[in-house]
Amino acid sequence: MNRLMTRSALTASLLASSVMALSTGCASGGFKLTRQYAQFVNKQMIILRIVIYIFTTIVFAVTLLIDMVVFNTIDFWQGRVSAGEYNFNKGDQTFHVRHEVMPGSPLKRSTVQVFAANHELVQTVVLQETPSGEIELFVDGQLRTKVKDIESLPVASVYDARGALVAEKLLTIEMGLPQVMTARR
Repeated sequence: MNRLMTRSALTASLLASSVMALSTGCASGGFKLTRQYAQFVNKQMIILRIVIYIFTTIVFAVTLLIDMVVFNTIDFWQGRVSAGEYNFNKGDQTFHVRHEVMPGSPLKRSTVQVFAANHELVQTVVLQETPSGEIELFVDGQLRTKVKDIESLPVASVYDARGALVAEKLLTIEMGLPQVMTARR
């Protein structure tokens, strides 16, 4: 009886911690092991895929647990929470996304490259942190937006294609919804 209660308590605590981690967003990271297994399963024929999903749900649970507890913890403490490269296809376009921690610093940068069907580069978007705590958005090498005062009242400066300041927007949150207050220049 005591052994059964111990197992039940262990199972309940594991389930509760998993639900808390997933619902609060504390489980960040790439979940690469789980993604690799899901990609393997999703490449199968539909009937085989359904059978694999039914009979290998425990494999998904184990890969999620390993990713959440081991790999994501390691990534968090090394500062590589979302580092990695990903490719997405939408219509005739391919999106190549690269999240990285800048060499020699804790600053992060995300680069999105958009390729046409003929593999020609259409657009490059870069979102990066600066040493002064700002976040900059570049489109094809041109600064388009800079957000400063992230820790207090964030202000987004919007630039046109020539680099001239168009507007500054105070980003606030009221009633749980983001609000934008614009001050034109």
